[in-house]
Amino acid sequence: MATPTSDLVALFEIDEVGPDQPEANWNIPPTTTVPIVVEPAPRDDSPPIRRLEAARWGLVPAWADDISVGVRAFNARSESAAEKPMFRDAVRERRALVPADGWFEWHREGDAKTPHYVHGDAPISFAGLYAWWKQPDGTWLLSTSILTTAATGDLAAIHERMPLVVSPEMRDAWLDPTEDGEAALEAVIAEAPSVVADLAAHVVDNRVGNVREQGPDLIAATTTG
Repeated sequence: MATPTSDLVALFEIDEVGPDQPEANWNIPPTTTVPIVVEPAPRDDSPPIRRLEAARWGLVPAWADDISVGVRAFNARSESAAEKPMFRDAVRERRALVPADGWFEWHREGDAKTPHYVHGDAPISFAGLYAWWKQPDGTWLLSTSILTTAATGDLAAIHERMPLVVSPEMRDAWLDPTEDGEAALEAVIAEAPSVVADLAAHVVDNRVGNVREQGPDLIAATTTG
């Protein structure tokens, strides 16, 4: 994610920006800090405030005993998230958008794996969930998970799953804390095939498999994989 914070503020109509926004990162592994857009329900009759926050990628629910729970909760299957104890409260009350310039997906053929970069002409947004967890030192950790769904169209030839991408038209409803969470999730799943139809994909260098590798050259097209 390399889009500047100022551009995200304009694109997602942000009211307030939280502290410690992450720097540009072209190779983001779970447990890394990522930007997310949230619109929590207000405590009084005031209108909701849309915020850009920094969150740990890997959901740590409020009831978790340890932060390590988030290591296995960086993705959530959209088909079952509303029923899973790990994610169901967030589906109902704490839905987020996770901005992204694109994502890496690996195609497996036999023993060979080839990385692809999937992207659009502008930043996209994944359907996300978020949670606050009280850390042992008394401070609060904000964390997030990205919802996934069955891949469709050309993307299905790369991998059977894909992140659940929210269209610009559905972003307000997805974030709205007064919307029924399960209904909002069903609506985003239903429109997913048309949302990703205009995305492009190209092969990138295998270096993306090393999380220590960084730089914009990681998303450049290559013919070698």
